[in-house]
Amino acid sequence: MKILRLSLLAVVLAIPAFLSPAAAAPAEEPAPAVVARYGFDGGATDGKIPDLSGRGGALTVRSNNNGVIAFTSGDGGRFASFPAPCAAGATTCARALLEAPDDADLNPGARNFTWAAGVRLTRAQLNGSANVMQKGVANADSQWKMQIGGKTGRAQCVMVARGSGQVFMALSAKPVADGNWHRVVCQRSGTNLIVSVDNVIGERTPVPATLSVENNRPMRVGGPNFGTNSDMYHGQLDDVYAQLG
Repeated sequence: MKILRLSLLAVVLAIPAFLSPAAAAPAEEPAPAVVARYGFDGGATDGKIPDLSGRGGALTVRSNNNGVIAFTSGDGGRFASFPAPCAAGATTCARALLEAPDDADLNPGARNFTWAAGVRLTRAQLNGSANVMQKGVANADSQWKMQIGGKTGRAQCVMVARGSGQVFMALSAKPVADGNWHRVVCQRSGTNLIVSVDNVIGERTPVPATLSVENNRPMRVGGPNFGTNSDMYHGQLDDVYAQLG
């Protein structure tokens, strides 16, 4: 076997340079693809809202203390309306959120990733920060998230790095809690985390090229959980989607 290996090596070394195999081309990034998309024109069937992209899982309606998500008609279609904020001093509070199962396409790792939603809410509907959509938990694993800040009413795009727990945030240029519909887009593009509202770019926050988000948590829309002080969303949402690449 040693003689055979030496003979093959001699043959390889004897091949002229112009006959050597070409170096392998670097692998190309897959084309961007929408991996989850939810409109609400069809409402919910058996408590589930189908994914329109054909790649993600259905959103399941989850509720606590009789919280209801209404599918309201208007503006040429239907949208999801979340429960109102809790009354001051209330001992119980109706809450509801939407949940999609963990999915590899929603774990971008260090790849480019976009998450977006149409939002409408007023300052009166802000009871602290309001989580629009997220996957992962800030103090465990890693996270990507869109929220509306409770103090400023501005859209915030957040990423928490796997391993290091570093937090990065991009803030919209103007508030969105004004009772009008706004299109909020969060995008991790290479070494930038970018937020835009109605095609107006806000902050571009530098992030490490190695920043990775990957966890086994579900994606949640409208709130993180049913904890007493959870950052629930109390406005309306439409056309929620995620794009990988």
